[in-house]
Amino acid sequence: MSSGPFTLANGDLRVEIDPGYGGRVTAFWSETPAGRIDWLVPTPPSGRDLGSSHQAGMFPLVPFSNRIENARFHFQGRDWSIEATQAGRPHAIHGHGLRTAWNVLEQDDHGATLAMTHDGSDWPSTYTARQRLELGATELAVRMDVTNTGASAMPAGLGWHPFLPLSDDGAVITTTFQTIWPPVRDSIPEGAEPLPADLDFTNGARVPVGLDTGFGGWRREALISWPSIGAALRMTADEVLDHVIIYTPVGRDFFCFEPVSHPINAINTAAIGQENGMAEIQAGETFATGISLVPSLE
Repeated sequence: MSSGPFTLANGDLRVEIDPGYGGRVTAFWSETPAGRIDWLVPTPPSGRDLGSSHQAGMFPLVPFSNRIENARFHFQGRDWSIEATQAGRPHAIHGHGLRTAWNVLEQDDHGATLAMTHDGSDWPSTYTARQRLELGATELAVRMDVTNTGASAMPAGLGWHPFLPLSDDGAVITTTFQTIWPPVRDSIPEGAEPLPADLDFTNGARVPVGLDTGFGGWRREALISWPSIGAALRMTADEVLDHVIIYTPVGRDFFCFEPVSHPINAINTAAIGQENGMAEIQAGETFATGISLVPSLE
């Protein structure tokens, strides 16, 4: 049975989790003498409908990240057509996790384990997914795994989709990529290209506006900083999360830095000679990964 939202606390850190709303971290913040500092855009308490996702918090990406073009792919000698879930467009987007109520398996003072199941009606196999969220005194650590519970193989991708605050003062990203996967048609890339100089974040760069773009060869560590308030959030990730989607819509008060295990439309890129990046897990096998978010204040 899924439960309503609950809050974990450790020292100055707080995290709100809503299992029934797609297993989402709905808020993550620090309590300071000067007031609350939100590290993720807080999710409004109203309108938490699985059919329409708030652009807030951080939701799990399972069993794939971002878009599958035209909600179709070829796997294990068969053509698959799944639900087109991107509003107003023909693509499947962000997997099943954010549209499914998760159950609470365990909960203690500083952590919780959530789980969801999928019946295979919209994927090559049935599967279960779990998240373990641990709030330490200085970090939020999140792990996720997906287990193939069916009789045949299935593709699998994992990641997270955080919404980070963006004020008029801007934010700075410091991280290292090796390639860019520029969109070619309707936000779908066709492959990797050399990283352009204006999108090299190695020495820190202001968040650019207008991206919905994948970056490859991520070194699995990034520092997101808000210089005007002396705040920063360090993100680290496991080895399989070597790709990032940066989403920076024009005129919005958020941006997204999404650590994921594969490029946009990865399940279809093998057909055009590009890397796939998705795992293929056999019956009974598990694919797992994790991230850590460490906030700091000057």
